Amino acid sequence: MLNQSLVVVTGGGRGLGRVFARRLAQSGARVVITGRDPETLSRSAAEIGHGTESIAFDVTDAGQVRDAFAEIERRFGPVEALVNNAGVLGPVDYFWRSTPLEWYEALDINLKGTVLCSHAVLDYMIARERGTIINIASNAGVFRWPTCSSYSVSKAAIIKLTENLAVEVRGHHVSLFAYHPGLIHSVGMSMDLQQSDVPGESMKAKLLEWCREEHLAGRTVEPEKGAEHVAQLCGGGYSALSGRYLTVYDDLDVLLSAQKEVKRQDFLTLRVREFSPALSAGSEVPD
Repeated sequence: MLNQSLVVVTGGGRGLGRVFARRLAQSGARVVITGRDPETLSRSAAEIGHGTESIAFDVTDAGQVRDAFAEIERRFGPVEALVNNAGVLGPVDYFWRSTPLEWYEALDINLKGTVLCSHAVLDYMIARERGTIINIASNAGVFRWPTCSSYSVSKAAIIKLTENLAVEVRGHHVSLFAYHPGLIHSVGMSMDLQQSDVPGESMKAKLLEWCREEHLAGRTVEPEKGAEHVAQLCGGGYSALSGRYLTVYDDLDVLLSAQKEVKRQDFLTLRVREFSPALSAGSEVPD
């Protein structure tokens, strides 16, 4: 249950983060949204309503993150759940045509931001022996995504971070989830692409066209569907699935009922498919 639980949503002033925050507030949570622009945050908090608060800081600055979570705890009370949503797409091009600086920017915001915020809030959660962290991941972190390598690498790292931390905090009643909200047409990455300057023959233009084709083919989802899952996970009833990579397409209750098999088979984790000569014996490989 989310009755008056305090939930922090990073990158909550716009896009998908704002949708998450709105759903959490409607579910009875006390929500704090964060971002870098105090004016955007203030407007969004007012629009979300339900007593939503905001605090501005840069998730890539360790000092700001530490001070911000100390302020949140002091002003609003114990953080019961953190949704690490702040993120960027990063450069869309062949790796060698991207500058190292812009390539690393996505890792700074997506991965470093997740690390710093998780580190800050875990100090409090471990001391209280309770809490939930949801790290927004992506299918791009499970499968390759050429020409979006910084985004893909950052999301893969977030999934592995989630797996590792979930094991470390297992005895402290803290749960972590890597969550993929699906390809969303109306907010987030796709909308940002549509609203940006996209040269006609660029890799970014090809990505935008692919997003449009996915939407026309019915393979995109509405953000509210993922927001419902986020609210469910923040409610604390799915701790048996801690450390798993979950998606908007999953039925959380079905997974929960199959938790023993999920653990036994190590399902919903990022793994290498090992080669077995015995399994491949007799199979023909085309030249």
